[in-house]
Amino acid sequence: MLDIGRMQTRPETSTRAISSTPMLTRKSVAIPQRAALRHAAMIGNFPPRLCGIATFTRDILDGLVSASPSTKWEVVALDDGRGPYQFPDRVTRTIAQQDADAYLETADALNREGVEAVFIQHEFGIYGGSAGQHLLLLMRRLRMPIFVTLHTVLENPNPDQRRVMDEILKLASGVAVMAEKGADILARVHHVGPSKVHVIPHGAPERPFAATDGFKARFGLEDARTIMTFGLLSPNKGIETIIRALPRVLERSPNAVYVVAGATHPHLVAHEGERYRDSLVDLARSLGVEEHVKFLNRFLDQEELTDLLQATDVYATPYLTEAQITSGTLSYAIALGKPVVSTPYWHAVEALGDGVGVVVPFGDTEAFARELGEILANDLKRETMARRAYRAGAPSRWINVGRSYLDVVQAVRANQQQSAPTPLRTLARPSLAAVRRLFDDVGMAQHAKFRVPDRQHGYCVDDNARALALFALLARDGDQADAEARLAYTSAAFVNHAWNEEKGRFRNFMSYDRRWLDEGGCDDCNGRSLHALALMAKHAPRADLSQWAVDLGHRVFRHIGEWTSLRARSHVARALLEGETVMITSREVCDAIGETRDALMAQLAETGDWFEPKLAYDNALLPEALIRIGQRLDDRAAVDAGLQALDWLILRQSASGGRFRPIPTSSFKGGDHPHFDQQPIEALATIDACLAACAVTNADIWADRAIAAFEWLGGENDLALPLANAEDGGCFDGLTVSGANQNQGAESVLAYHLASAAMRRLMEARRVRGRET
Repeated sequence: MLDIGRMQTRPETSTRAISSTPMLTRKSVAIPQRAALRHAAMIGNFPPRLCGIATFTRDILDGLVSASPSTKWEVVALDDGRGPYQFPDRVTRTIAQQDADAYLETADALNREGVEAVFIQHEFGIYGGSAGQHLLLLMRRLRMPIFVTLHTVLENPNPDQRRVMDEILKLASGVAVMAEKGADILARVHHVGPSKVHVIPHGAPERPFAATDGFKARFGLEDARTIMTFGLLSPNKGIETIIRALPRVLERSPNAVYVVAGATHPHLVAHEGERYRDSLVDLARSLGVEEHVKFLNRFLDQEELTDLLQATDVYATPYLTEAQITSGTLSYAIALGKPVVSTPYWHAVEALGDGVGVVVPFGDTEAFARELGEILANDLKRETMARRAYRAGAPSRWINVGRSYLDVVQAVRANQQQSAPTPLRTLARPSLAAVRRLFDDVGMAQHAKFRVPDRQHGYCVDDNARALALFALLARDGDQADAEARLAYTSAAFVNHAWNEEKGRFRNFMSYDRRWLDEGGCDDCNGRSLHALALMAKHAPRADLSQWAVDLGHRVFRHIGEWTSLRARSHVARALLEGETVMITSREVCDAIGETRDALMAQLAETGDWFEPKLAYDNALLPEALIRIGQRLDDRAAVDAGLQALDWLILRQSASGGRFRPIPTSSFKGGDHPHFDQQPIEALATIDACLAACAVTNADIWADRAIAAFEWLGGENDLALPLANAEDGGCFDGLTVSGANQNQGAESVLAYHLASAAMRRLMEARRVRGRET
């Protein structure tokens, strides 16, 4: 008999079901690409505590970190008072197991810190109170999605266990079990279904498939054919079944060795010492196989345990009863490519199909002897089963398990934050209530506090020009009501008053008391105002509005040469193309847009892929102008240059899976967040540019990109939060690192409505072509 020291292995609580089948989830979950978690917390036991849940918590955390390395992860460890424990730095807080106040304090701290999701490892014995009810204090207080991994699922819970589990299931956003049987029990006993319960494997190490010979020397197993069982030693493990089978196994494989790795369960030691282990030693001696049984009776860290498994030729789990929902050791063995012979406990029945292993009746020594002997003696069969097991174990590699958890949690987050993204057709037909709300008898207010116009910031010509453009487009499409026609007069009056004839520029900012705060705005606001005049000249809901727009447009046109910024020139080019023959002659249009083409092409040639040294705001306006100019002048080189620049921009405005992610304001303000703040004006600019590209190429990819930018407003974005609300036509001012900016200012509201007008035209064009959007 080989007995190397008294081993302390990973002791577990008596009711814990450790592992799972190699499958991803109970059901197929369609997970759209969403924002990565920025900050998450894990709660459970943690090393150096020596228990299975501590080890699991560490390993699943490693898997989650590998799957989402950009997330800030922190650990809250339970302290049972048997320490002191020298927790590693990744443990940021501890909870004294029996201290009810500590659970409340922890919840408050996680809420304050902006933690976005909490992962909890649950087993009844690791939390304080009756049946671990102190955990409920924490869960009731948390204000973010909670995902609970259930390490124990009981067929016959006592009243306290049932009460606690029922509330855990109510409070949790989702729960994970590690086998289908666990999900079935939850459905039958606690009446909770698959919308909340997910089957995710226990997890296992990832190592290359390898022959056993290279690992055997470390354990003194050279030239041996090895059978292994690992885990806390107790009578229900059925170790004696394998020992009784050894004489028959040795007839076919004389060099077989049975390795039993694991300390006696501490509960058993407390009541009867090592009586069970000693009985196994005596049994082996009586059968004359003591030299073929090797007890490893010491603590194995994960690397050593993994090495031992890789030194194993056949793994055996001879458990005596079926009520074992999961076995961590079985998951490890399969993931490392070990043929398995097992009794038909619940997990084994689920896991060992398709030739991954062999299931034999409980306590059937003859069947174990036959199957173990055959696998050890037949190299081809053993190799085939090993490779099949290794493939089957792929979903249970820790990083894959981490990804499965993240997929489910991200879906849960999206569901809790908001409902599904707004359907395209609904999104594209907003009410004008939010637009009307921002108007008074002067014009459209520039900013809002939430939905309330913020008079402190007064008005600006930029937004009133955008409003004027919107009313022109509504009239073009036959959507202009009398109320909007009245607002068009208000916007026109503001723009008219903004024009400073002496300076040849539009003033931009007016205070609430009707005082102009400048004598002439930036180039861009002048170009944008001219574009609005051109649209109104062409599509005005009333003839007198068109006459007014043409008259003012003629006067403004004389000054366009003074506006030299690329964005201003791009706005002017769009204005001239809209106003051709209505407001400005074709010759004047071609001369002016030719100069803009030359400026854009020269700048693009100088800087390379883009027109400017860095991206800023309203970016897609620049390639849009070049595309439209090239189309009007029949200049293929200009069109191609514009398309290439727009494609370059789109790639930088795309998250994984093609989801739209606009260039954030932080990129040109030196902010700390590489993906925020995201603003609706960028979605509008992208939509307009992509539809210009679609018009010149007739390629659906550009229309699809425009739709993706529009759907960003409806919730297909990094945080799965709708910004736009079709019911009243409001739109939040942007997407920030902490959620939606709840203010609804004029720029954002108008960006949504102008984008909607563009989408309605696209949908109508597709309907006519017989291709519904």
